[in-house]
Parts: sequence; structure tokens; C-alpha cells
Amino acid sequence: MTAQTFGDGHRRALLIGTGAYDHPELPTLLSPQVDCARLTEVLRDPEVGQFEVQQLVDADRFTLERAIEEFFLTAQRDDVCLLYFSCHGVVNRSDKLYFAVRNTNPDRPAHSAISASFVHEVMDECRARSIVVVLDCCYSGLFIPGAKGSISAGFEEALAGHGRVIITAGTRVQRAWEGDHRDAETPALSRFTEALVEGLRSGEADLNGDALITVQELFRYASERLHQEGVEQTPRLGGEIQYDIALARVKKRRQRSSRSTGTKESRRRTASPRTRRQPEAPWRVSAASGPARQPVLSDGTLVVHEKYSLHVVDAESRRRYPLIQTNYVGSPAFHGGAAYLPGPGRWLRSVDLRTGKPRRSARLLVSDGLLGVFSDVLYAPSPDGSLHSIDLLSGDIRWSQPMEKPLIGCAPEVAAGNVIVMAEEPRPLGTTANHSGRHVVAVLAATGHPSWSYEPEGPLSPEWVVTDSGIYLVQQVAPSHQRIVAVDPTSGVPLWTFDTAADLAAAPAGVGGLVIFGDADNRLIALDAKSGAQLWERKTKGRLLTRPFSVGDTLFTADRAATVTAWKLPVGRRLRSYDILLSPDRQGRPAVTDDWLYLTDSRGAIHALHP
Repeated sequence: MTAQTFGDGHRRALLIGTGAYDHPELPTLLSPQVDCARLTEVLRDPEVGQFEVQQLVDADRFTLERAIEEFFLTAQRDDVCLLYFSCHGVVNRSDKLYFAVRNTNPDRPAHSAISASFVHEVMDECRARSIVVVLDCCYSGLFIPGAKGSISAGFEEALAGHGRVIITAGTRVQRAWEGDHRDAETPALSRFTEALVEGLRSGEADLNGDALITVQELFRYASERLHQEGVEQTPRLGGEIQYDIALARVKKRRQRSSRSTGTKESRRRTASPRTRRQPEAPWRVSAASGPARQPVLSDGTLVVHEKYSLHVVDAESRRRYPLIQTNYVGSPAFHGGAAYLPGPGRWLRSVDLRTGKPRRSARLLVSDGLLGVFSDVLYAPSPDGSLHSIDLLSGDIRWSQPMEKPLIGCAPEVAAGNVIVMAEEPRPLGTTANHSGRHVVAVLAATGHPSWSYEPEGPLSPEWVVTDSGIYLVQQVAPSHQRIVAVDPTSGVPLWTFDTAADLAAAPAGVGGLVIFGDADNRLIALDAKSGAQLWERKTKGRLLTRPFSVGDTLFTADRAATVTAWKLPVGRRLRSYDILLSPDRQGRPAVTDDWLYLTDSRGAIHALHP
């Protein structure tokens, strides 16, 4: 069977995912949101799918049915139309299939869910000759007419229509499985959708090597992959297929330029600044084995911190350096191409990032994850509550100041000539104080002498922002919301407070005279850093995964809907977005330069994008 080429028609895709459900018998699904996001990424890729993609996640029944009608009834003869569902499949007593939406009642699906018959009827009115329906839901085999009475129905008689193809994640009696979620903040793709995405992204689904991936090739690839991985799903394919439908091209692999051909002419060209190749963008390189911290840019290297491991990559050549093993899980501090962290016995350890070999360092006991570097000085709290200032150029200890109280889970910060730390005062046994005993202490950066302290009215979160114009603390004032408190970094005097409507999703950011944060209800809010007045509020597609970050007058956010969004400051106008799911890092943020964004995705790979 020959494959249909890409042709002159539009390539359109409608992706529908529902993971949140009101009815207690329909458990929450974590995969649909990321299923749609990752499939969107590969289908939109101009070198792969070239599709125009619309995705709807957790939408209501009316919105979805209207979108399905519009999608099919506006199609033209030469268009390729791809409809995708990732959701619960519901079956009534007559074995009729329904696609569950947020408010579906599984006992009354006819009035609260999208029926498979509705989708069939709309497809019957579609002018397009090439229709592909992909269903990643339980009992999806029922969507294929003829599958009602048998697990292995006769698919060759399933549907009328030229090039109309149905791919289901399983049979009429099988469940479709989600991925292995590490936690709720890092959802995995559904097992079936993951196979589809990987086959398209990698090009491995091109089984005949003609640089095109057709519907049947993708189906066979996904089926074989699930079988090899031992997943108890048997995908099914049905439809009247008079020609195979080309879904994607195989992305061409860019060849790296030769380092040397052994000729003088080649060496002259390599050395010439006029012919030096500019770095390609975007690019991606493997780093960690799974979710990890956002990268840190240090002396031309990108460092991704995974538990007990530091993955180091050269930012220009993308060369990987030796893995650095750590003794504790806390994040190191970086300076001059070295990582500073507690070694065996909590003694301060310095490691060269490129070689992994030890460097000379002061002999001190230090606390894990609480080291900070500012202007060639390392500020290192010790387990006994002392704070040490170490000159990294000479290796000398500049001063040591007993703090009398242990520091909590955030590294020291420097602002307005002070070193700012959080301390926790031990409470006597039996005390039922209404706060955690945490407070903020400042010492002079030059001498270590006490400067001021601030006692909060409620429990403090370590997710703070410290700038020369203000320290912005986060307090828990109620089970459902928090309070941002601004404190003067020169005196510790409170400046203003702002009560949030919901808990913060990640640490706030101080950017261009604004304090910006995202909350658990997917709101992005900007406050005036001087007064605390709310300037604007925007809606994000999902809950933020990292602290907001900026390049010049452009703000970036990364959310659980696998979207990195650029916003114009100071007005908060949405500019553009990238389809990428980042690894969660509540207190961290991606590394940025004027030319690049460096991000860690949910699988531990580093991505480089132009801002």
C-alpha cells in the first residue's frame, strides 16, 4: 500500500485531554495534560508533523462538542484531520462508549459525557478524505464498529470512507494505562501515547526507511513497543484504508562539523572568526536520568543537580564532563568552575566541575544545601549555628559569627551590605506557639557583626526573594492562602503585606521593580515592589513548576501544561510560548543569558532556547 504524501491541504489536529473529574468514581488522571502537550510538541514541529494543533484540557462538554464540530465541518477535501482523546472511557449497559469530561456522571453518561456516536456522526459530514482518530482511553476498542461482540473484531469492515483510520489504545475490554508517575508534580505520559510520541520524535516509527512515518507504521511501532515493555494493552487499528496516511517526516539529524580534516586549509577556516559557525538553536542534550534541578551556569558549564549527582555539560560544545558524586542531597554553591558542598563528615569540599578532581578549600564543617556565593566570597553556615565568610580567591576565612540558632533550609543571601539568613529558635518542650520560631537575621557582610533581625507573625516559608530594594518573605496565614511580607534589607522594618488568594505554586521572583508569583489556581500576579499594590493578573495554562525568571524586559514562566511562556514586562502581555515540560524546582529557575535560556525538562535533559 502506497503512502499519501503531505500534499497541499492543511494538516490539522485537535487534541482533547481530561484529567480532572468531579465524580468520585472517576479518579484524577495525571497523564492527559502532559499527553496533549508532548503530542502537540511533536505534531507542530515543522520538521516532523507540520500540523496546526489545538489542544483542549479539562474543558466542559459543550466546549468540546462545539470544537469537534468546528474541527470536522470546516475541513476541506485535501486536509488531514487528526482527532486525539486522552481521558477516561465510560461504557453504559449497552456497551456504548462515552468519553468522560470533568462533570461526567458515569451512571448517566448519555447526558454528561461525549458519546462515540456523536463523533462518528460529525465525521460522516466531514469533507476531508484523510481522517485519523487516536483514542488513549479505557475500552476505546468499542469506538470501532464491529468490536462490540468480540475482542478481535474484523477491522477491515469497520468504517466507511476513504483513508479514515481509527487507532485505539486497547480492545473493548482493556484499560489504558497511565505512565509511572514519580509524583504529582512530574506526571508521565500515558504508556500508549508515550510510544506514539517517541516513534514520531525519534523517527524510529519509519519502518521502511523512506523518511515518512505513516499511520500503519506508527501503529505497528507502538504495538510492538508496548509488547516489548510488557504493558497489558493490545492497540487496535480499524478503518477503510485505500491508501496509507503520512503523519510525519523523519527529522533530519544535523551533522556536527568536523573538528579537523588534517589539512592546513581546514585549520585556517576553523580559526577564522568570519567563518566560525554560530551555535544552533534550539538544542537538547541528555543530562540527568530523570527529574532534576534547573541548570546552573558556572564558568561556561551547565550543572544539573540530581540527587547525589552533578551532571556537568560544556555550554558551547555540549560535551559532557565526568559525573560528580555527592555525599548529601542539598544543592552546592558554584564559583570559578568549582562546586562547593559538604563532603564526608560534612567537611567543606571543593570539586573542579570539568575534571571532577578536588580543589583546595578551607577546613570547615558546613551544613548541607545552605552555601551561598557572592562577589568571590563563600558564606557557609555550620551545623553548630555559626556563619563563616570565606575569601574564595585566597582561601582565607574572613570572619566567623556565632548565630546562636541553626539556619533553616535556604542559603544565605546578600543585600544592601548585609548577609541575610533565616534562623529557627528552638522551642521549649510543650510550647504551642502559633509560629515556627523562624525569623530573619542580618549581619554586616564586611565584618559579620549583627545588623538587625525581623520576627514574623506567622510561619515562614524558605521560598523568599532577596534584593537590594527589599526582602520578600512568604508566610502561611491560613490553610488555603499565604501572605507576602516586604522587609527593608537595611533595617529589617516591614514595608507592606499582600494576602494571596491561594498558596504559591513556587517561589516568587523580584524582576524590574515587580514582585511576581504564580499561585495554585494558575494565576500569575505582579505586585509593585515598593508599595505591594497589585498591578496585573494573568492566567497560566497550568500551575508553575519553577520560580519566574527574566531576560531583559521579558518574563518567562514554566507550567505543568508543558508550556514555557514569555510575557512582556512591565505590562504582562503574553508574547509567545514553547512546548516543553520542565522539571519541577520550586525555589530554582532556569539559567539565562542575553542569548540563551537553559532549561531542564522532566526527563533530565538540558534544552537551550533563544529567549
